[in-house]
Amino acid sequence: MHRNPLARSELWVDNGSYYTRGFIMASLFSRRRLIAAGGVAAIATPLVSTGKAAAAAPGGGLKTLISPVRVFDSRQSNSVLGGAKLKAGDVVAVAVSSAYQGNDMAEAVFANITITQTEGAGFLSIRGEDLSGELPAPTTSNINWASSGLTLANLALSSVGGENSIAIHCLGLGRAHVIVDIQGYVPFIS
Repeated sequence: MHRNPLARSELWVDNGSYYTRGFIMASLFSRRRLIAAGGVAAIATPLVSTGKAAAAAPGGGLKTLISPVRVFDSRQSNSVLGGAKLKAGDVVAVAVSSAYQGNDMAEAVFANITITQTEGAGFLSIRGEDLSGELPAPTTSNINWASSGLTLANLALSSVGGENSIAIHCLGLGRAHVIVDIQGYVPFIS
């Protein structure tokens, strides 16, 4: 295991997985799961693809975007949710490749996850999309809400899974609109 010099001290990389303070955060080579027990799953395509990445140091490293790239907004009627809110049990796969520069492929993305117009209480978990459907639903959260009418945001580091997508899992008892903006990414180095 080696420490990623471009990351904070809590991020470690080992055999294709990210670790945070000794716990696995997400597998970099996960696959996509389309159906969540009791919920709805869908693939989201980018709404905007105009972001450009700043040059990184030779040999890879973190690429930060000059402007964030919005890749998903559940409030839009043309989203896979048709303007509906994510509710408990829903899983949405969000394609993030529109944020990449040139022919880049990403191992991980820094995604700003915003929830708005919340109802009840719940949380979202973000991870690389699981094509196999074999991974259990996540039990940890990237963003939480405890009451109705809130707008909150949090930056999440997630692996990129099948079809260059991240999966957003909605858990708890509430519902919320979700907005995903990509702030940067870690390019895949072959």
